[in-house]
Amino acid sequence: MTFLPTKYVPLDASMIGVASIIMGGLKSNDTVSTLWDRVRLHPQIRTFDRYAEALTFLFAANLIDVRNGILIQPAGGGKAA
Repeated sequence: MTFLPTKYVPLDASMIGVASIIMGGLKSNDTVSTLWDRVRLHPQIRTFDRYAEALTFLFAANLIDVRNGILIQPAGGGKAA
């Protein structure tokens, strides 16, 4: 999956686009599985591999975290201090 949109890859098909779809679907008390069940039918996500890759990006960017098996948004929301 292309990280950034290009002339040939629209925003919603890029990694950033898929990650934004996932962030939009994230609710309180979501686990990896419950969030997957909610977003898996979205046409831009399509596969668990794309979903997992976008979750990895969100985790690395400190936009999500996992506490006791629950996906959360850190208090800082990924913003630098």
